[in-house]
Amino acid sequence: MAKAQHTIRIIAGSHRSRRLPVLNFDGLRPTGDRVRETLFNWLQMHLAGRNVLDLCAGAGALGFEAASRGTQSVVMVESNKRIAENLVMINKGFNFSGVTVLNQSAQNYLNTTKQIFDVVFIDPPFAADMMQELTLLSLETVKEEGFIYREAAISQELTILPDNWKLYRQKSMGQVKIELWQKLKTDCEE
Repeated sequence: MAKAQHTIRIIAGSHRSRRLPVLNFDGLRPTGDRVRETLFNWLQMHLAGRNVLDLCAGAGALGFEAASRGTQSVVMVESNKRIAENLVMINKGFNFSGVTVLNQSAQNYLNTTKQIFDVVFIDPPFAADMMQELTLLSLETVKEEGFIYREAAISQELTILPDNWKLYRQKSMGQVKIELWQKLKTDCEE
């Protein structure tokens, strides 16, 4: 297994200040502390007891941060076998009962899952050019009033989501831009 290049910390919750080892792999770019702190401030009232999907989980920064903050479940999808094994090892040490790590492509997972989530994190490797595809595949996996988070390089163009979504928050930080979209509640009245 690849050696950990460095570690990142969980910012808040039950596992505050615990460290996550980040393996030295090309394209593995964990979400930094400032960006995670901003995102989780946005989501603070929308996580406890909720179900979260972390696509392209990588170092696990988003998924483990969400678990630390009281989610009911976190499904972490990672296509690289060694990185997925590292996530399983970290979770054993943290002992989160609601975290599941799946070693498969995000596309395959989204094409086969029937599960619906409150929050979906989409943070693929910037060079992989998967954001558009993953966004489209994720739209139907989110509950009404749920969220999709997207993180991309500042130079990357992000598509607007359909009319039944609203841009909840957005921000640029250094070389990264982040967006949080909320799925609108369907009006059942005629």
